[in-house]
Amino acid sequence: MKRHVWFLLAIAPLALVPAAFTAVLATGSPVLRAAIPIEAHARDHCTWHCHNHGCSHAPSLPLALAGDGGLYGKTIAGLKAAGKAVVPSAPHVGYGVVNLALFCVAWPGLMYALYLVALSQRRKLLALRRGAS
Repeated sequence: MKRHVWFLLAIAPLALVPAAFTAVLATGSPVLRAAIPIEAHARDHCTWHCHNHGCSHAPSLPLALAGDGGLYGKTIAGLKAAGKAVVPSAPHVGYGVVNLALFCVAWPGLMYALYLVALSQRRKLLALRRGAS
C-alpha cells in the first residue's frame, strides 16, 4: 500500500502539470489574448504601455538581475549564441529551439529529477526513523 503512495507522489507532477495547462488553455479569454493589450501610461506603476513602448519607471529588481548587462541580458545573449550554433542559417529559429529546449525541457526535467531525489531521500529518512524507534 505505502509503495503505491510513493509511486503516486512520483507521477503526480506528470499528470497535474498537463492537466493545469489544459485547464488554463480551455478557459479561453481573458487568459488567452489575441493581441497585446493597449493601456495608457500610468506615472506610479507599470502598465502594458511599459511593455509595449519601454519603461521609464524606477526598476524594482536590481540591474544585476533585470538589466541587459545582468543575468537577464546574459541569458538572452547565451540563448542567441546557442541558437546561432544550432541553426547557423536561421539564428532566430535556433534561438527559439534553444529557448524551448532549455526552459520547456531541460529546466523542468531537472526540477522533476530533483523532486524524485527529494522523495527518495524522504522515503529513506522515514525508513531510518522507523528502524530507530
